[in-house]
Amino acid sequence: MDKLFDLDLRDPRTEGRHLAIGLMHDQFLAEATEAAENFNRARSGGDSPRSSTNRSGRGKARGRRGGRKGRADRWSGLTTGMDTEVLALPSEDSLPLPRAQQNPQEMFEQNMERLSALLDSSPCPAEPERSAASSWSVRQQKASDRWEEARPYHLRCLLESEAVGKPLCCFCHKPAVIRCRDCLPEQWFCGACDMHNHSKRPLHNRDSVVDGFFKAIPPSTCISRGETGIYATHEQDRILPTMPAQHCTCQAPSFTVEAGKPVILITINGRYDLRLPRYVCQTCLQQWAPDVRDLVRSGYWPASANASTIYTVDLLNTFQELKLISPGFSRQAFAKLLEHRTLCAGRSGQINGDALQRSFLEFAYASFEKDQLCCDTPFTCPACTPEMVAVSADGNRKLYRFGHTGRSNDTPFFDGLFLAKDSEVSDFVNTIQMAVKNIKGRGTCGDSQWAAARETSRRASKLDEEGVEVAVCRHGFLLKALNMYRGEIFAYPMYLQKELLPSKAQFFAMDVACKYWPYLQKVASVIPALKSLTEMKPFLSIMHARAHATKCEIKWSGRNQKGAGTTAGEEVEQINSYLSRCALTTKYMSKAARVDMLTVHAMGWNHHKAETLHKALSTRYVKTSKRAEEEAERLSQLQKDLQCSNAMAVQWIAEVKEWAESETPVTGLHVLQQSIEGLHLGLKQQKQTLYRQNDSNKLRHRLRRKLTADKKRLLQEIEKYNSLVADLSKRIDVALVDHSLAGQSTGAIWPWEDYGSGMHFSMLLKCHA
Repeated sequence: MDKLFDLDLRDPRTEGRHLAIGLMHDQFLAEATEAAENFNRARSGGDSPRSSTNRSGRGKARGRRGGRKGRADRWSGLTTGMDTEVLALPSEDSLPLPRAQQNPQEMFEQNMERLSALLDSSPCPAEPERSAASSWSVRQQKASDRWEEARPYHLRCLLESEAVGKPLCCFCHKPAVIRCRDCLPEQWFCGACDMHNHSKRPLHNRDSVVDGFFKAIPPSTCISRGETGIYATHEQDRILPTMPAQHCTCQAPSFTVEAGKPVILITINGRYDLRLPRYVCQTCLQQWAPDVRDLVRSGYWPASANASTIYTVDLLNTFQELKLISPGFSRQAFAKLLEHRTLCAGRSGQINGDALQRSFLEFAYASFEKDQLCCDTPFTCPACTPEMVAVSADGNRKLYRFGHTGRSNDTPFFDGLFLAKDSEVSDFVNTIQMAVKNIKGRGTCGDSQWAAARETSRRASKLDEEGVEVAVCRHGFLLKALNMYRGEIFAYPMYLQKELLPSKAQFFAMDVACKYWPYLQKVASVIPALKSLTEMKPFLSIMHARAHATKCEIKWSGRNQKGAGTTAGEEVEQINSYLSRCALTTKYMSKAARVDMLTVHAMGWNHHKAETLHKALSTRYVKTSKRAEEEAERLSQLQKDLQCSNAMAVQWIAEVKEWAESETPVTGLHVLQQSIEGLHLGLKQQKQTLYRQNDSNKLRHRLRRKLTADKKRLLQEIEKYNSLVADLSKRIDVALVDHSLAGQSTGAIWPWEDYGSGMHFSMLLKCHA
């Protein structure tokens, strides 16, 4: 019993219980007070004390010490032993009236006032905050428990939904033979009512219940009951629903509709074998059928020139949305999905995926031309108009196409719109290759070899297009692209830079800007028409800059470019992660279909970006403002820790930049250092990709032989370098090199990487960072 009344007033769940117990206590106290008054009145006046229970006429009279007076004496003795605080009775004015004399409304108002006073005096403490992970896990656990509890009931409901029963027609109340859920709530039909209602609704999916279970039937199947009471099925032509079109010149035409030539309609629910309507004017007896214009106005799109097969516009829009959401979703998979839905609805027939893709591209191009009439510019960033801050370019080697697939001579619908024309790109590349003598091999910077830092490259034997070079703005809008046929060479981003010159971009961002910009200056000195490209400023993307040399990062990184703001230069990587998923299908397409499909994906990406641009800009503004305040505090704290003024900090930064601009003297040792670093990096990369990119044992055997030869050459170069260095501490430790090639060492292994640990230089780099 003690536990039942052990209340914690801090717990909001016990407040109602506490209030109820308080009310019961007040009622008990009032009744005790009333009993005490009656007893005192009876003793003083000789009257018997009043009781709420009338016991007159029951039993014989008791003695002087018995009965009610004895109980009163015992009650008086009991109350005398109680605590005086418990028996401290209120005055007569403040005593509550007996329950029988109080108005229920007054009692309710008094109780509500007491409840309000109790809630105000005892505020509920805030519940302990839970982390997002714990609250999510609790919600998921509760949802799982609820689903588990409701699972048997759901199964029972599913089984009950398969019971046919004895339904009646919703119109004539005869026994129903057809169920049509597309007509809910009036879903039950007899044979006659079904023919009357669905003769003009051939796209409804119906089920027959003649055999005692639900069986899907095509729209051309009708059920009738014979004279013997047996149900029979028969076929009837269904007409394609279209808008009525008048082709005669009668003032008040009155025409009938008949079944015309067959037509295949494909919707999101699958294939329908229907008939085109044939209109016959009763006045002039002229006959006509809907043409393509009438079909398009009715929401259809032809799958061929003669419109023997048509698609609904809703189907094509759905296919486009699926392609944009899941770029790897193929047309064949979508056709299989439609065929499955056809079979589930009791219909039959195959769906041609190639015809679906061609019709979809025709529809996409027609929609693009319609938007062009509204002055729509799908490859322009609204936030970068009229002047652009930065353009970021990078190659995507995953968007290749096999050379033996799709040998078609069709011209792309979007030729030159997003992907540049191959002939123009090829002429530009040939001009560059003839004007400048190119250096073979990859560029090396820091501890990395860059495949994109090439001036020339060979073509792949089994591929036609080897990838796509993409240019985007700082907000992630696709601007221009081109097909790569020779790997990632400098001529491709140079062509994109030339095409985007009218946008007046201030910076041109790349992951190998330190190698590309000297090459651009060399080309511009030979070809004056490209000299305007050097008016842009080079921008090394900030994440890739971490893999470059220290001097390179200080000189070229976008974080150190005045006017770049928070531009990262990595926006193209986000685009490539999306476009790379298109390669699952585009690598097997024809050249024209690949160009069109990539253009459709690019327009869809930009459309989505434009719809959410206001949110992205608002979020970026808030983050940038907050970061500016944090960086200002960080700079102030750093100056306080280093005890330097603004002028001293500016001087330090100038010294760091001066050191980064200084050229490393080119000597015989410097040439050996570059050769050793290049061989070492090549060996490490070849070992890492030995099993990742090569499945053939024969190929891996040839690569191992090449690795052995390169390692022998590396050891020879190291021996030659050590023979030229007199200081033993500056020589290369061959054991460290072996550990590094085996993946067991990640520290500095070259003596020339020791930049010194002086306090002055460390403080310079720290202040610059």
